[in-house]
Amino acid sequence: MEKVSVNYLGRRSEWGAGLRKLQLRSLALLATLAWNSQATAAEPPRYDVQNCCDLCPFAADAASYDTSYLKNFLMLVQGEDGWLFRSDAELPQQFGPSPEGMRQFERFARHLKQTTGTEMVLVYQPTKGLVHPDKIPDTSPVPFSWSFARANYVATLDRFRSAGLVVPDLTPLLQEEDREDAFYFKRDHHWTPYGARRTAKLVADRIRQMPVFSELEQQEFVTSRTGLMRKDGSLQDAARRICGFAYPSQYVDEFRTEAVGGGSASEAGALFGDESMPPITLVGTSNSMGAQDYNFAGALQEFLGVEVLNAAVAGGSYDGSMFEYLMSDNFRQSPPRILIWEVPAYHNLDSNEFYRQVRPMVNGGCEASDVVLEKTAPVKAGITEVLYNGGGQFHELPSGRYVVDLQFSDPGVKEVDALIWYVFGRKDRVDLEYGSRVETTGRFMFELQDGEGWRDELFMSLDLELKPEQVSDGLTVTTRLCKRQDI
Repeated sequence: MEKVSVNYLGRRSEWGAGLRKLQLRSLALLATLAWNSQATAAEPPRYDVQNCCDLCPFAADAASYDTSYLKNFLMLVQGEDGWLFRSDAELPQQFGPSPEGMRQFERFARHLKQTTGTEMVLVYQPTKGLVHPDKIPDTSPVPFSWSFARANYVATLDRFRSAGLVVPDLTPLLQEEDREDAFYFKRDHHWTPYGARRTAKLVADRIRQMPVFSELEQQEFVTSRTGLMRKDGSLQDAARRICGFAYPSQYVDEFRTEAVGGGSASEAGALFGDESMPPITLVGTSNSMGAQDYNFAGALQEFLGVEVLNAAVAGGSYDGSMFEYLMSDNFRQSPPRILIWEVPAYHNLDSNEFYRQVRPMVNGGCEASDVVLEKTAPVKAGITEVLYNGGGQFHELPSGRYVVDLQFSDPGVKEVDALIWYVFGRKDRVDLEYGSRVETTGRFMFELQDGEGWRDELFMSLDLELKPEQVSDGLTVTTRLCKRQDI
């Protein structure tokens, strides 16, 4: 296997090098022909310049996506005019959670509002294929029906609304004929500042219709162009790693929003530790808060006339910023009136493990509930039992009524697997993980299993499994079991 892998990579590298030489020779030949044909003319030479790069055959082979990084780009698809797409993330035709996932989501949003008064607004961002179908070639190796995908996307927005969620209508963004600029970058998975601004306008229009909006303090914001943003896209980086050639950078206008009278939209994030918190909070992906600021939060402030706290996390996926924010002192001490959650539509929001964690986070885990079992124990790499229902006193603890709250002594612990044992031998497993860029305090919490046939199972014990790199010297964990507060 080792030899095959080395030879495969070697052929890929030789293929890429050969392609670059062929491209250079072709450009030189075109230049020579053009110069000779125009040498006797009075006008300057003219050149027929074409795109130099199309994806190599390796990009169509799943084996080429052989690292954890490249797996995020399955599979690269060559679009028109130098555009690139990911088949899994940008050309899907089905969207949204299953009926059970929708029920879990609705429970989460309802619990958030009933407990803290915070109303959630879901920004379910349409995919690149939905917004730019004209850039998908007719000869695409990935079947994609825009009309079918559009119908399913619209139906998903309607299902969210039927569950009682506030979901802005983003369908005007699909295949706009009078678009001023590209909504997405050609070879990147993020929206452009123009795409962020168009989305912000539609989101603001919907929020202004919410009864709570009239109660929010108004402030004037203004947006101005500050220069050009250079984008070397994530998809073109993946293409470079697989095919061995580089696409050119893309440049777009960059903007910044400031409050009239001083202060900028980016400074809203500095208020994260301030006692006076904005009434609206934004959580989401790097579209909302990245290394390059697409000014989504700023545009929201301009169109709403209300200060917005940007608590999004770059590289945190759809869930990382939600975890981080719900466990922050800012949320617990001053929950917002409106929580905007920006989620790309290639996430189906169907993870039962996600909902089992965020619902108790709304209450602060076991902070405001009577603790039934508690123990502090040392933890080693591998499996460690950290809590046991026994020792001379057995508690009848039906699974559907309880929450586990874990606090590690090392705040750097970001990944742990929980194994829950029940009295009659059944076992449940919950994978708990925060992204590397998600700031945490070494704390995790989750509901015991509440699915069909589980809620009456009686809790017996809890084991934790940690990888060696997660275990520091003298690591301990305090484990609490308490009643759920949403029942």
